[in-house]
Amino acid sequence: MEPCPKPEQPGAAVRHSLKFSERTLAAVRAKSPLAELTLALFIGALFTGCGSGPSPSRLAEGEALAARYCANCHTLPVPSQLPADEWPYLLEWMGNYLGHPARIPITPTLVDQKLVPTPPLVSREELNRIGDYFMHAAFAEYKPPLPLAAARSTRLFEPVPLPIPATVISMVAIDETDQTLAIGTSEPQPDLLILRRGQTSSIRMTSEPATYERRGAWRRVSLLGYLAFDGGRGEVIDLDLATETRQVLVSGHPRIAHHRTVDLDGNGQEDLIVCGFGDFGVGRIGVWWGGSDPMREQVLSVEGGAVWGDAADFDGDGDPDLVFSIGNARPRLLAFVNEGERRFTPRAIVERPVGWGYNRGAVVDWDGDGRPDLVELAGNNLELRGRPLKPHHGVRVLRNEGGWQFREILFERLAGAMDVAAGDFDDNGRTDLAVTAFCPDWRYPPEPATFLLLLQRPDGSVERQGLAALHWNRWMRVAAGDADGDGDLDLLLGAAQVKLAVPSEHADRYQKLLEGKSSLLLLRNTSVSNGPASSHDSASTAEPSFP
Repeated sequence: MEPCPKPEQPGAAVRHSLKFSERTLAAVRAKSPLAELTLALFIGALFTGCGSGPSPSRLAEGEALAARYCANCHTLPVPSQLPADEWPYLLEWMGNYLGHPARIPITPTLVDQKLVPTPPLVSREELNRIGDYFMHAAFAEYKPPLPLAAARSTRLFEPVPLPIPATVISMVAIDETDQTLAIGTSEPQPDLLILRRGQTSSIRMTSEPATYERRGAWRRVSLLGYLAFDGGRGEVIDLDLATETRQVLVSGHPRIAHHRTVDLDGNGQEDLIVCGFGDFGVGRIGVWWGGSDPMREQVLSVEGGAVWGDAADFDGDGDPDLVFSIGNARPRLLAFVNEGERRFTPRAIVERPVGWGYNRGAVVDWDGDGRPDLVELAGNNLELRGRPLKPHHGVRVLRNEGGWQFREILFERLAGAMDVAAGDFDDNGRTDLAVTAFCPDWRYPPEPATFLLLLQRPDGSVERQGLAALHWNRWMRVAAGDADGDGDLDLLLGAAQVKLAVPSEHADRYQKLLEGKSSLLLLRNTSVSNGPASSHDSASTAEPSFP
């Protein structure tokens, strides 16, 4: 056996790693003493003696164990998606599902005890080898994204704050039928607010509104059910404000994240697509067929995690196909190809590693070729307590190449990207995007980016624009439409003014940024008309009673 070589003085790369390790330990220390100890032992093995951390054979065995056991429930994680200081918490959390209860405090709602196996699927030593693989690879591969230059404040829109008695907005919509604004609230209570010409109608809901459509005299609203966990209380209802009538179309559904109304079989009857996010891998995606009372459901999938869905003729055969963003164990854009006669074939458009963070998307014709393209958002960052920066978070445009082939042609980074609205905002004949971000990059002074406007140039590239600091907020929802009847597209933003997912070191800064801010903002497009600033306010309130 050869003797250990004499240790050399650490080079620049090692010194940088040591400094990174010190910062990592400081971050972990605040989360858990056990997690700190785990990481400290790993760092010690990495930078002391003649070793360089776990042996290659141990790491290879850990990777093989992860592929064998972790991939049974979800796609295999990519170590470079997270910094090393997040892995101890994540490994303790996931260890539950391999039969080893967490040894540090874990958010209780993250663990479904019914899914914890007895006896364990792996030994504690095998679990440690899995952990060594992920943490060693994360140290080597994770690179925090560099801060981006601040987007300049847009001059295309005139911001008009709209004071309303709500701090958490779950839904926004611009109803072009009569230039009304439809607002769903979560706090202080679940309501549907209809703002029009100086009046606000408030209708109490059983839970938070998620999506809104106008169907003639009826206003169709999907209701989440219960925000914290799946209680099987999701609903889709129709409201007629003139007659104060409420019709329940869907009830007792797993948590509903989105819905869409479209004639899928060409019989002239409107059908209903419902995305049931559900909980712990169990949800429901289905079509409720029109033409019968009550509507009849065709279940397409009972997989959990559907956060968004829509319909378009992606393959050009004349029938609307379906597409869904699946955000749980096996993240992907999932299509259901319309084969006719109410038959659908599932097909994955793109598959992503677990923890990708899917949020809402959009169907657009980005390049004007007549084929529907897709906008994909990655930005969910609520499960991990450190809210780590993920380099892949942001906005993607996937171009429809035909034959169910899609190619990524645009990626714009935006930490925490959550909701998107599309339209030609600057009237240049190209599709533009407006995006909100709920878990932003707090490194930015004086305020992190929670709204991004992507204006498409003729060559397909985009210009990034934002909002002035005066109108900063924790923007969560966005919608586009002609709110004032002048022929151009305005934007409506809704905020969630909550402490959830705000890093503790930025809590005081966050509260100062929110001072005096309304949770609702109309961005009035000035590209066509320069009339009065706003015809919407909350001066008076009328409350129709619904049975």
